[in-house]
Amino acid sequence: MKLQGVVPACVTPFVNGRADAGAYHENVCRWLETGLHGVLVFGSTGEYVYLEDDERRALLQAARGAVPSDRMLLVGCGAESTLQALRYLQEAAEDGADAALVVTPVYYTRGNADAQRYHYETLAEASPIPVLLYSVAAYTAYDLPVEVILELARHPNVAGIKDSTGELKRVALQLTADIPDFAIFSGNPDLAFAALSMGAAGSIMAFGNIIPEIMVALWKAVKANDLPGAAHLQRTISAMAGTLGRYGIPGIKAVLNHRGYVAGEPRAPLRPLTPEATTLAVRAWERAMEEAGVLGWKP
Repeated sequence: MKLQGVVPACVTPFVNGRADAGAYHENVCRWLETGLHGVLVFGSTGEYVYLEDDERRALLQAARGAVPSDRMLLVGCGAESTLQALRYLQEAAEDGADAALVVTPVYYTRGNADAQRYHYETLAEASPIPVLLYSVAAYTAYDLPVEVILELARHPNVAGIKDSTGELKRVALQLTADIPDFAIFSGNPDLAFAALSMGAAGSIMAFGNIIPEIMVALWKAVKANDLPGAAHLQRTISAMAGTLGRYGIPGIKAVLNHRGYVAGEPRAPLRPLTPEATTLAVRAWERAMEEAGVLGWKP
C-alpha cells in the first residue's frame, strides 16, 4: 500500500470513564465517508499516553473493522523503552495495521542522537510492519535531527516520517534528499499546503478530526494544480488553528461532539472545555467551514 494522503490523528472517545470501542468504530466509518485516505489510531491527539493496554487492543480492532483494505490504518506504537515499542509493533501487526508511527523516546534520551538512532534501527529490524518516524517537539521538547532522519530513511523498513515541528526548512531538507519510498507527512496545520506543494506525501494532523472536508479539499486542489484554491483553504485552516489551537484536545473533542460524533471527554488530568470556551471553539470551526465552502457540509 502506498502511504499518502490526508489522515486524521483520531481522538479516543472516553465514555463513562472508559475508551468506547463501539463509538470509535462509528467515528472512523464517518470520518472515512469524507474522503480521508485512512486514519491514525494512538496518535498524540488520541491521548495514547493515557490508554490502558486492554483499551488499546479493543480500539485497534474496532478501527481495523472500520477501515477498508484500500485505506490506510496507521497505528501509534511509540514508547519510552525499545522493548515496549516492540511489543506495540507486534500487537499492531497482529491486528492488521498497515504501518506504525513511532514517536521519539525522550525521558532519558532527549538530545542523544545515538540512542535515538539505535532505537529506530532496532525497531525497523524487528518490526513486522513498516515504521514511520514521528518528531513532535511540542510534546517531546526535542526535534529528531535531520541528518539522523535521512540516515534512518535509507533503512528498507523505515517508510516515512510525520514531521510536526512546524519548520518548513526541515521538511524541505527531507524532500530534497529524494529518498525513494520515504513518505513525508506534515503534522503542522500551517504547513499543509506548503508541504504538499513541495511534494510531501500528505498530512497527518489533529484538525483532520473536525475539518476532514477541508483537508481533503486542500489535497484535491493541490493535486489538480489549483494553487489559488489551495491557498484559500490553507488561510482558512490557519485562521481556525489560531483560535481553536489554544484549546488543544478538549477543544477538538468539543467540536466533534457538536458535530454529532461521539468524542466523549478528555481523560484526566485533561479537563473538558467550559461552556463559554466550547461556544468559541465551535464558532471558530463554523467560520472555517463556511469560508472554505466545502461540498457536502451541513450546518
